[in-house]
Amino acid sequence: MMDRLLRNNTVVKIIASILAVLLWLIVHSGEDGTTSVGSGIMQISQPLRDKPVKVLYDEHNFTLDGEPKVTLNLRGPGFDVMNAIAQSDSINVIADATKLGEGTHEVPVFVQGLPSGVTSDNPTVTVKLEANVVQEFQVTLNAEGKPKEGLNVGEAVISPKSVVVSGPKSVLSTVASVVATVTLDNAEESIHTSVPLTPLDESGKAVKGVKLNHDRADVTIPVNHPSKALPLRLQFKGDLAPGFAVESVTQTQTVTAYGNPTALEALDNYPVPVIDLTGLNKTTAQKIKLPLLDGLTALEPAEVEITVNVTAAVRRTFDGLTVKVTGLKEGQSYNVIGAPEQVSVTVEGAKALLDKLQPSDLQVFVDGSNQTAGQHAMRVQVTTPNFVKAVSVTPAEMTLEFKK
Repeated sequence: MMDRLLRNNTVVKIIASILAVLLWLIVHSGEDGTTSVGSGIMQISQPLRDKPVKVLYDEHNFTLDGEPKVTLNLRGPGFDVMNAIAQSDSINVIADATKLGEGTHEVPVFVQGLPSGVTSDNPTVTVKLEANVVQEFQVTLNAEGKPKEGLNVGEAVISPKSVVVSGPKSVLSTVASVVATVTLDNAEESIHTSVPLTPLDESGKAVKGVKLNHDRADVTIPVNHPSKALPLRLQFKGDLAPGFAVESVTQTQTVTAYGNPTALEALDNYPVPVIDLTGLNKTTAQKIKLPLLDGLTALEPAEVEITVNVTAAVRRTFDGLTVKVTGLKEGQSYNVIGAPEQVSVTVEGAKALLDKLQPSDLQVFVDGSNQTAGQHAMRVQVTTPNFVKAVSVTPAEMTLEFKK
């Protein structure tokens, strides 16, 4: 019978395991543990070394220095003790320091999770608590890299703008800044992202052992093409209904153009499509979409609202206006024949505009361009400000004699 059992591999393995455990117990009982036999069951005492201790303390007001550990002496049946050591993760060691203040304390521990039949001593553990302090820091943006060539970075918006950092005074005193890092490498459009906040010391290394009331920040970084603010250039055509005049035009003052730097440099204003005034007899508002000129990528706004304020037309006459002769060639001269060189001009427009109109605002002239020698009857022309119309000139013509 015994011979058969010894030939069975499973039985041999079980016996070998039992003998190995007994041998281990005998060898180690002379070192850190003890062995005794009572009631037919071998009792041992073995140390469980460097067991981490969970310290309960006022985390709001204090910081625990280090990670306390203890050595537990476990006692009980040999197999149970060895099993407890092998599965020591299920054993919890706790020290209650919730009523203690700043300083170094010896705190007794209590043990949870021991197997049935296994007991432990309750040693003390050294607990060092340091009072927490708080300090507010502005969040600093660290933008790494550059956007795509030809693009510009606008002013970043960070939320929150500041954070409160708390921790032991000895650690908090090393914090020099709280940084949000964003990568711009070859960005082609504005960046909207959430990034972690990192407390750094003066050398730029992360500081551990402190807490932030916000651990992330939302960051928006505009990435734009080069831009230029431009006034609008309005263009009108057509005549209002008889008896009406434009008093004023309400408009967006400027637009921002984005695009190629060369294209922007060439622009002093931005043209608005021609506005037709034909037949208007009341104030009119219209939205006009602006064309995107060559070399530009965007406009803000892309659409503008133009309001033409219309009122009843009135007339006003300016007497004694001197007529100038324009377009003369170098060395060419002339004489006025008959009529004087002064005329009367009657203009029409909104009363508010005509009340402010000065004689110098009217340019009265005859065009002497390409005139040959001799006498010529020439029409008197008048250039007026916007929304003011010359309705009559007296006399309407002048006779000039041109000389070579």
